[in-house]
Amino acid sequence: MYNYIHSRRRKFLLLALSLLLAAALLVSCSDAGGRSAAPPGGEKEDPGEGGADIPEEPAEEIDYEALGVNEAGRIMILMYHEIGEPEDVWCRTPDNFRKDLEALYEAGYRLISMNDLLDGHIDVPAGCSPVVLTFDDGNAGQFRYIEKDGRLVIDPDCAVAILEEFYAAHPDFGLAATFYIYYDNPFRQQEYVQQKLQYLVEIGFEIGSHCYTHGVLSRLSPEEARRELGMHVKRTQEYLPGYIVRSLALPKGERPKDISYVIEGSYEGTPYRHEGILLVGAEPAPSPFTVKFDPSALPRVRASEIDVEGYGLYDWLERLQNNPQLRYVSDGDPNTVVVPEELAEQIDRFRLGSRTLIPY
Repeated sequence: MYNYIHSRRRKFLLLALSLLLAAALLVSCSDAGGRSAAPPGGEKEDPGEGGADIPEEPAEEIDYEALGVNEAGRIMILMYHEIGEPEDVWCRTPDNFRKDLEALYEAGYRLISMNDLLDGHIDVPAGCSPVVLTFDDGNAGQFRYIEKDGRLVIDPDCAVAILEEFYAAHPDFGLAATFYIYYDNPFRQQEYVQQKLQYLVEIGFEIGSHCYTHGVLSRLSPEEARRELGMHVKRTQEYLPGYIVRSLALPKGERPKDISYVIEGSYEGTPYRHEGILLVGAEPAPSPFTVKFDPSALPRVRASEIDVEGYGLYDWLERLQNNPQLRYVSDGDPNTVVVPEELAEQIDRFRLGSRTLIPY
């Protein structure tokens, strides 16, 4: 009998102690206003029978006008080629590429990928503007391995390393770019092609088509063009099984009059479909939510300071700064499209999809 009573008392004491600890923990998790901390998953705790629901704090309202929010504005798709020495029309030095990233960051631009642009998934902070980085040709200065102390490392002066370095220092800038490559030797180190392509997609960069052999599509027959496009996809998927190439940068920027077989087709059983086709640049692209957005002819801005004739990166940075009504400025919510009321008629309701349009 003693053991039974002793056991009952011990269980009772343990239960009482557990209840006291739970009460203390509940008090310690409450904030100064008496609100309990949210449980995992963000669900509101049940106040129990007879209890009152604790109202949630309202989301902070965004002053669209003060921020100049305009999601019908234009978006810069920047066009790079080589990163190296010396500075030239189609070559940006590593130091100048770093300068470009700093200038974009300081001006309130944040990176998104080409696929995100095509999907209309623009997730940057309120008051900031999206920008897309593209690299044509797959030159060595975009992604290079070197040996250091007997180890294989990424050259700190190539584009990939510079982007990663900048992201480490400014994580809110984002890490995104699309590399438009052609074969047989993208990035000019044949022994590392597989390793490089896998690395790029693993950290979130994208692979786009620059045709199989850099063939200029406007100078080819439709069948020759299909070979250029289909073989690029086939070769990419040999390195990256199942990878979907979604966009194409036109070699030389030359666009055939009939674009239908460039957008979609197949070659020897390999299908291809380009949801975005990029031109050689002169101006920012329209917002993906507007009626002017044509994914089959997306203009780009040359990231250069030589022979740009007033249409280079720094020209557009200044132009958009001085004409803020032209610039895409985010409301911070990828599920809403916020525009000044007078621009609401420019929105394509089909491209809006399930997003909510908010004119103000």
